[in-house]
Amino acid sequence: MNNLTNGEAAAAGMVIGGTLTFAIIFYIFTVIAGWKIFEKAGEKGWKALIPVYNIYLLYKIAGMKNWFWAEIIITIVYSIIAATQNFNFNDSKAIESYDFGAHPIVLISTLVYMIFTIVIEIKYIINTSKVFGKGVGFMIAMFFFPNICWLILGFGKAKYNAKALNK
Repeated sequence: MNNLTNGEAAAAGMVIGGTLTFAIIFYIFTVIAGWKIFEKAGEKGWKALIPVYNIYLLYKIAGMKNWFWAEIIITIVYSIIAATQNFNFNDSKAIESYDFGAHPIVLISTLVYMIFTIVIEIKYIINTSKVFGKGVGFMIAMFFFPNICWLILGFGKAKYNAKALNK
């Protein structure tokens, strides 16, 4: 049975609708910012709309295109290891009850994958900040609030300078 009054249901609908509207608007602005970032870096803006390829180009912009391929390979290897050991990524109860002691390769590969991914993400943040002339404060913000930083890079006065990585 539904215990909500009509007023409560309307209020809940307004909150959900408002949140969804905000999320869609924020997403649209983030996509536009990505388009502008690509153009600042000398790429065609529409390339920001193509899944996976846009990530490759972001790595390229950050001077890390080979790291993109390394991340793809380690993700595939990790996925194969986990799948062959009957490790279920999508079920938190299954993860909690999984016997890592009987399958140490899953635990080791998970730790390696996590560390590798975090290291690459930090390197990507550092490089992206450098090529757009941003400092340590922006790097920290980009780690915790990446979408907001995309808006700052896309709509702000930041200029792309690939040579900044050599400094």
